[in-house]
Amino acid sequence: MLSSFRLKQLQATLLQILLILIVWGFAYTIQKFLHLPIASGVLGFFILLFLLETQWIRLEQVEHGANLLLTELLLFFIPPVVGVIQYQQLLIISGWKIVIIIFISTFMVMASSMLSVRMLLKQDEVK
Repeated sequence: MLSSFRLKQLQATLLQILLILIVWGFAYTIQKFLHLPIASGVLGFFILLFLLETQWIRLEQVEHGANLLLTELLLFFIPPVVGVIQYQQLLIISGWKIVIIIFISTFMVMASSMLSVRMLLKQDEVK
């Protein structure tokens, strides 16, 4: 049986995940309403970053939930893998294009993340 402390910790983590999902849902609504050409997950990331920077949300309010989601990230890749298995002909025909897009987009995400972190670290040094 779960101890009272573990139960409270689990409840807090689930509430943090719910808060992250609310931010994503808000981003999804904005993206659909304004017909933005950006994924709602990316928009949600920037909204959450804005909320953390302006301290409308404190890091402690989402930290454990975000860590849990990151540790179980592999589970989020199962549906795409099943899709690849279902559409083998598409992969055979257009696989090289998909691989190029994956490499380019991965590089862009890594580069923008690096530049964002550097920018934020420079801001901290100035303060």
